[in-house]
Amino acid sequence: MKNTIGKSLTMLLQVGLTMMVPIFLCVALAVWLNSVCDTILFMPVFLVLGIGAAFRNVWLLVKSYTKNDKSVESEANDAVRRLKEEAKKNKEHRDKNKNVSGI
Repeated sequence: MKNTIGKSLTMLLQVGLTMMVPIFLCVALAVWLNSVCDTILFMPVFLVLGIGAAFRNVWLLVKSYTKNDKSVESEANDAVRRLKEEAKKNKEHRDKNKNVSGI
C-alpha cells in the first residue's frame, strides 16, 4: 500500500514539474526576447510552444508509466492463466484416477 502511494505521489510531482518547466522556460525566453527586440510578438508564440512541449512531455511520461503497469498486469494475468490450466489438469488427473480405481 505504501509503495503504491509513493509511486502515485512521485508520478504527480513529475507530471507537475514536467508541465511547469517548459512553460516557464519558454515564457522567460519570450520576456527576454521581447525586452531585447522591444516587441510583444514573442510571448504568444513561445507560450504556445511551451504549452505544446509540456503536454507532449506529460503524454510521454504517462505513457511510460502505463506501459510499465500493463507489463506487470500482463505478467500477473499470465501467472493466473497458468495456475488455472494447472488446476484443470490436476482435476482431470484426479477424475481419471477416481474412475480407474472405481472399476
